[in-house]
Amino acid sequence: MDIQRRRFLQATTAVASLPFFGGLTGCMPDTGTRAPALRGTFNIGICDWDMYTEGDPGSFAIAKELGFDGVEVTYDPLGEYSLSRPENRRLFLETAASESMKIPSFAMGILNTLPLATDDRTEGWVADCIEAMVEMNVKMVLLPFFANADIKTNLADRNKAIEILKRLAPLAEANNVILGLESFLDAEQYFAMLDQIGSDAVMVYYDVQNMFFRENFAFQDFPIYDDLEKLLREKVVCQIHCKENYALLGHGVVDFPRVRDLLERHDYRGDWLIAETFPWAKVGEDGDWKGVLRADAVFLRETFNRG
Repeated sequence: MDIQRRRFLQATTAVASLPFFGGLTGCMPDTGTRAPALRGTFNIGICDWDMYTEGDPGSFAIAKELGFDGVEVTYDPLGEYSLSRPENRRLFLETAASESMKIPSFAMGILNTLPLATDDRTEGWVADCIEAMVEMNVKMVLLPFFANADIKTNLADRNKAIEILKRLAPLAEANNVILGLESFLDAEQYFAMLDQIGSDAVMVYYDVQNMFFRENFAFQDFPIYDDLEKLLREKVVCQIHCKENYALLGHGVVDFPRVRDLLERHDYRGDWLIAETFPWAKVGEDGDWKGVLRADAVFLRETFNRG
């Protein structure tokens, strides 16, 4: 497919436009060329919901204890620690700094329940999230399309989501942040969607495990490596979720060394790999979930950062 898209992460000049949120005091993300993430350079992060700390600043201390470099933080517009409030943004930044931890990305899991395509509040929530990203120097947010928000078979909702993302994309572009789409769409469907949106600020957040379970989590022998390679070749992957639902990383259905080889072959320019591993599914609610996450962190470092 001939993708008529500028290469946002390959740009050799800074974004010329001024930040949209001129009144914010946080640092802007870097706007220059980003170096490729070659062998030995990945940071290893973890989703806050894996640690029973969804949307909670306590996630940083636990992630550090478990051997991770940073936390993918839940952006919940409605919760106790909602990052829609400036005081909570400061709290998260101060807590992360105190633990020497980073925030590679936000995730708006609430969109699975209250979909972007059908809930009138959600477009404003994403716009507010972009404001928080600028203030907190977070470069991307995960926008999921699962459960109530599934757009694989619901073409009407997919088209509605496209129209909303077309309105949000200029705001993301002006502030040099990425909206990462995660869904059950295959590469060709993503290409069609991205072409319609027409912005390099909208990319694909790829979850290797999810693509094995595309039809209501009934096992499918989907060629994820061919699919991922197509997306990597076109430079539209912004970040990777590394996941096994019921096994330790490296002991399930995903061939992670093969994923690593694809990232290296196509000069993947992301900085982070994010573990999303649901440890309670492996050991039970009363099991050693911290041991699971420690093992997953070690596996990712040894597999992807070979020195």
